[in-house]
Amino acid sequence: MKKVLHALMLATLVLASVPASAKSETIGIEITGPSLAKPLEVRQQGILKQFSIWSVSFIDHERGVVPAPPADLQRQRVVFHQGGREPMQEWHRRYVVTYVYDPSRGGGFIYFPGPRDDPSAGPRDGTDYQRNVFSIVRGTEGKWFRSSPAWERAVRPLIEKAAAK
Repeated sequence: MKKVLHALMLATLVLASVPASAKSETIGIEITGPSLAKPLEVRQQGILKQFSIWSVSFIDHERGVVPAPPADLQRQRVVFHQGGREPMQEWHRRYVVTYVYDPSRGGGFIYFPGPRDDPSAGPRDGTDYQRNVFSIVRGTEGKWFRSSPAWERAVRPLIEKAAAK
């Protein structure tokens, strides 16, 4: 019975995400972390158009799932703010991932929150996993990926500049 309920819930979440995908777009990216005195707000249209939660253009798909970067590296919380015409609660207009840069491995990593992540691990109004799967369930939840070269070229320099201030 428990498996049937879980399957029904998952199917409902997937079906609920389909109409939103055609209408929402990234209207802002907010990055917070220990090296940043205040949240970094990315609003440049040229950058925002490159990164969509629907295509997951901020990860390197070719490399697939990778091992987690060392735990002592600074993690940044990245919130993709979504806009669109569909009626949606404000809580659901955000999609959250974790970004880590590892200079020893020559690049960055992106983590998609999973269902077993500790909801007390950071600032949350609900869990990031619940928020994300309301928009789209993709099978990346709870996994690490290398960040895309486009992300590294466009966003990492902004983070470094903001951290230097």
